[in-house]
Amino acid sequence: MVLRVESLAPPIKVESWLRGQPLTSFQPGKVYIVQFWATWSLPCMAAMRHLVQLQEKYKHSGLEIIGVAAHERARTPDEAQTKLDAWLTKNVPNPNYRIGFECTGEMNNLWMESDLSCGIPTSFVVNRDGYIVFIGRPKQLDDVIPKVLDSNWRTSDAAKAANAECPSDKPLVVDLDGSLLLTDVLYESCLDVLPLGFHANFAAVRALANGKAAVKHHLAQASELDYATLPYNPRVIDLIQAAKARGRKVYLATAANAKHAKAIADYLGIFDGWFASDAKTNLSGSLKAEILTVAFGKNGFDYVGNGPADFPVWEIADKAYGVGLSNAVKSRLVALKGNYVTLDDGNVGTRPWFKALRVHQYVKNLLVFVPLATSHQFTLASITTAVIAFVAFCGCASAVYILNDLLDLRSDRAHATKRARPFASGLLQPRTGLLMVPMFLLFSLMLATTISLEFVSVLAGYFVLTSAYSVYLKRKMLLDVIVLAVLYTTRIIAGGVAAEIQISQWLFIFSMFIFTSLALIKRYVELARRLDRGLPDRSDRDYRIGDLDVVAALVAAAGMNAVTIFALYVTSSDVQRLYRHPKALWLICPILIYWIGRALMMAHRGLMDDDPIVFALRDRISTSAIVLMIAVVIIAI
Repeated sequence: MVLRVESLAPPIKVESWLRGQPLTSFQPGKVYIVQFWATWSLPCMAAMRHLVQLQEKYKHSGLEIIGVAAHERARTPDEAQTKLDAWLTKNVPNPNYRIGFECTGEMNNLWMESDLSCGIPTSFVVNRDGYIVFIGRPKQLDDVIPKVLDSNWRTSDAAKAANAECPSDKPLVVDLDGSLLLTDVLYESCLDVLPLGFHANFAAVRALANGKAAVKHHLAQASELDYATLPYNPRVIDLIQAAKARGRKVYLATAANAKHAKAIADYLGIFDGWFASDAKTNLSGSLKAEILTVAFGKNGFDYVGNGPADFPVWEIADKAYGVGLSNAVKSRLVALKGNYVTLDDGNVGTRPWFKALRVHQYVKNLLVFVPLATSHQFTLASITTAVIAFVAFCGCASAVYILNDLLDLRSDRAHATKRARPFASGLLQPRTGLLMVPMFLLFSLMLATTISLEFVSVLAGYFVLTSAYSVYLKRKMLLDVIVLAVLYTTRIIAGGVAAEIQISQWLFIFSMFIFTSLALIKRYVELARRLDRGLPDRSDRDYRIGDLDVVAALVAAAGMNAVTIFALYVTSSDVQRLYRHPKALWLICPILIYWIGRALMMAHRGLMDDDPIVFALRDRISTSAIVLMIAVVIIAI
């Protein structure tokens, strides 16, 4: 049986009901949404939350929703059911519709395999008479459901929409970079090799003389990518699995080096073969089209691609699938094929860029205003210069953050929270990041030149030291926290240079101690988190979980030394000259002791963010402590 729009809805036969009351049959007069989902499919979470909203909106209009988990990956049915229950408790704690679990394959045979759908999540809409009137993606339900409830939905339109997404029986050929993967293995390899030193990188440059294929081959052999953590496109994976379920052949065809193609094909285990570049041949564009024509014939396969280089292949393919296409490519593809199937969820928006640029970290650059505040030299000219210095440091810092994320791709993907970063998760492409680094750096240096050459030198030194930290120094025990403290203090020095204010020794020494303490807390949090989760020591860091007590002692020592320096400063002649009520500054000492001690306690209890500065801004008590210290300074003035 081939299940299509206007077919009579098959029965619901699930093994058990995880949420809601059991359903024995469709009730006449009601409209049903039957949605197939699985925990391993990323789009399913958003789709399920969408269903909660639809059920709430139309619960009084006769709508009933049924979620069916019939594709769970587990060794036994009991393990699958336990996994599903835990996943629902965490991600959809209060669903307002029925959710069933089925492991025998019967629901899959009745609904999914016979409907020619393209994977999960897939939604079926059953009208009041028990007939299927829509098969498609959940995001289309907002338009469909009101019309079905009002009996205004034309099933002919639904059939056309469903058939547009249904693949043929011809082989499916899938591109790798930007299609199956939300990244590019050439750039991934380059970034993996970059920290290996001069010889490895010079060899890559030397390979350019033999062409692009030779460079790809060298970088592939020199790099060690973790193929299990690379960001795969869930929509493309769903399409492949749906094709395999129907017995279609699926092939990987990529311009990437054969080492990567073979490793990814072996890891996924879903390809019947692969085509890739070698040391002499770059399998891209027209050459890829020629190879595939020889293998399958013209119009003898469907093809999934993502950019202009795929046009020669789309031209000789039967059906075109597009991933992340620009408007120009979309227009050209429509002109070439007349129609195509899109396999992405639209524009990711600006939010990933805000995360990549670490806009929330710009608060650290407010340190450039510290020399003005401590010297009490508030003039329009000095404030304007400090603002320009602040913006310049923000641009430079963003360049560094992007570079750091690109160099840390592998370790970030293995991290519990950092794997959601835009470059690690595939929301942003590495090649885009590599372009943005020099752009932001150039922007910051241009601003710096409007202040002074001395400020340009400080800013350039900050970038060089931060880059050295990202590439090498952060892997060295204790040296890393000293460098972090120096980088924080450099912002203060830059503020003094910009405003032409001499930085006092008191401020310099206090800054070094307080920022060393904060940097050590950052390391303490990372080690404590690994201990709590039973993870081994990180291979790319020179710290051990057994060092926790030592790191905690160093945090306290550096923090208390900062308080001591501040107390000595209060008794100095400099304070008598700058403040009318210098004794008021003594109140800052107990506040500092409390704040540093509490920060260490929060880290010990696992209640602190990876970054203590971010924690201080989000934590109400920390914010109150900072406001109190500012108030004391104002009173002393």
